[in-house]
Amino acid sequence: MKTETQFDLRDTGVLLTIRGHSEAALARSLARTAASVASDICGSPVESTVTLLRPETAPCTAATHDGAGALSRWEQHTGRGPTARALNGDLSIILNDHGLDERWPGYVAGLRTAGYHSAMAIPLQLKRGYRAALTLYAAQANVFAPAAAPHILSFSDVAAKSLTLSLQVRADLVLAAELRTELASRTEIDTACGVIMGQDQCSYEEALLALTEAAANKDLAVREVARTIILSLAGGVPATGNAVATHVDASTHLVGPAVMQDA
Repeated sequence: MKTETQFDLRDTGVLLTIRGHSEAALARSLARTAASVASDICGSPVESTVTLLRPETAPCTAATHDGAGALSRWEQHTGRGPTARALNGDLSIILNDHGLDERWPGYVAGLRTAGYHSAMAIPLQLKRGYRAALTLYAAQANVFAPAAAPHILSFSDVAAKSLTLSLQVRADLVLAAELRTELASRTEIDTACGVIMGQDQCSYEEALLALTEAAANKDLAVREVARTIILSLAGGVPATGNAVATHVDASTHLVGPAVMQDA
């Protein structure tokens, strides 16, 4: 069993590289890293799951093996087992599947059926309303013995800090993308209002009101009507009459079929 002090990283400032385009992908990245590190610490193959509870979003479980993932998801549904306990902030270690711990008889039976004989579930301290648990599974008994457990806990501290930072970076990127979209939408609306003001000789407030009313009448978003007005400029739409009606009606994909009149 490998238990070198190199795994005590809590005070080194070292962080893990966790990459992913989504929160679920970040969890998968951490699960793979955790399985690799824990296997090195224990000197025995270890599988891993990361269960992430997110504010106002469905929980997700990332796993390095289908059997491990099924166990962790079963706990999400039943609320019974070490992962469920870790999500509430408590550490759990199952040294072997023949112990006297009778808290989760159904879980221990499932652990054995999945081919595992020891498990360790660790709470990951996150921020901004997130909660997470790192659960490790081994096919051999007594893998997470006292000689290895402190090093795994040290790693979990670094894992929690790394996941917290990765989630924050992703949240910042999402916010930046939303702001860019909002800015682009605002620019289109302002441009369309400028077109209306120039053609109808009205104020910005009146142009925006006309744009809003046109959007309501067409059951469209204001930015969609604004975009239609901007795109129609290249088509040489006559600048006569009501600017909003002229530009919107000139875009046939936004209006219904023309009404035929009797000669």
